[in-house]
Amino acid sequence: MPTASALSCSLLTATIVYSFLTLFAPTCSIATTATFVDEPNKDLEALLCLKRHLSNNPKTLASWNDTLQFCSWPGVTCGKKHASRVTGLDLESLGLDGQIPPCIGNLTFLTTIHLRDNLLTGGIPSEVGHLRRLVKLSLQSNNLTGAIPSSLSACSSLGSIDLGSNSLNGEIPTGLANCLNVTNIFLDRNELHGSIPYGFGMLPKLSVLFLASNNLTGSIPYSIGSSSSLNYVVLTNNSLTGGIPPPLANSSSLLVLDLERNDITGEIPPALLNSLTLTTINLARNNFWGSIPPFSQFSPLETLYLSNNNLSGSIPSSVGNSSSLQSLLLAANHIQESIPLTLSRIPNLQLLDLTDNNLSGPVPASLYNISTLTYLGMGTNSLVGEIPANFGNTLPNIQSFFVHGNKFHGRIPASMANATDLKKISLHDNAFSGIIP
Repeated sequence: MPTASALSCSLLTATIVYSFLTLFAPTCSIATTATFVDEPNKDLEALLCLKRHLSNNPKTLASWNDTLQFCSWPGVTCGKKHASRVTGLDLESLGLDGQIPPCIGNLTFLTTIHLRDNLLTGGIPSEVGHLRRLVKLSLQSNNLTGAIPSSLSACSSLGSIDLGSNSLNGEIPTGLANCLNVTNIFLDRNELHGSIPYGFGMLPKLSVLFLASNNLTGSIPYSIGSSSSLNYVVLTNNSLTGGIPPPLANSSSLLVLDLERNDITGEIPPALLNSLTLTTINLARNNFWGSIPPFSQFSPLETLYLSNNNLSGSIPSSVGNSSSLQSLLLAANHIQESIPLTLSRIPNLQLLDLTDNNLSGPVPASLYNISTLTYLGMGTNSLVGEIPANFGNTLPNIQSFFVHGNKFHGRIPASMANATDLKKISLHDNAFSGIIP
């Protein structure tokens, strides 16, 4: 049986616990409630901070004022589940000429930042990388400078990164390869240098990789092309070297491959012209050598640019298999022999440029019957023969016709006057006679 002393001790303990709960429980409840109430106020403060910094003109965001609740401000979107939390900023093409302040990182529910086509200067604050819910970051077409913050690699939800058409410099953060949900990467038209991160090729959802017009060096990572989601690779106008990695050439998902204006070497992988998915291949202005691979009859290829390389050999007769081909540019190479008759089998060919090669022999008469042609360039070769008398009737859509520097002879056909869209013509350095119609 408990003693009086024990009962007294238990009673004292119970009294102390009750007093503690009575004293502090209301305070805890009030503090918790205040926290939830203060969060929207933090969003309001962050928006007002953005208003002060994004534009040097106070009238630009004049509608951001206390006459409306901030979720109703133009360009501001609030959530459905958290109705008073800012989830989206859409301030495109407003002439914003200030800077992006660090306080943007206080909008912790943001999923979309859309500030494209403004005049913003300064850098991208590292605080953007603290936005763990951010799905889309669109800052292209501004005047942003500095490095891409490495903190962006912490944005685990990030799906689209568009920082193109700015003046960003430094190297591409390798940590961006940790953004496993990213589908689109646009870093084109900046001043980035260094190599392409190897990890980009391992991104499982990557569909679009645009890195054109930078100062990137090194080779294309072997990993690029490994993902079955990859559709577009545009690396134009850099200083990339090496060859086209096999996984990229053999990709079963790639639609567009644009590598123009680099220093890429080697032979053109035959797999490219056998692809069942590629519609555009642009390898112009590189250092490719060897012959043009055979064309597959199952290829959906619409555009093939191979101009300004060191290609040799002949034009494969299998080119006629490319029934979808619309543009074929082979200028400024060392291609030899005659123009294959099969070229005229391509039903929708619009652009054909064979200028500045070593082609010889007559031009197949059927080539002049491709009524869809708008551009026909055959200048600076050793071609012979005459221009057909019905030229202006069989090429009704022709706009540019270049045959200078060959061995053509005969009269310039009067029907050429019927080609009413013809704007550019070059016939010099041949053996034409008669009058110009």
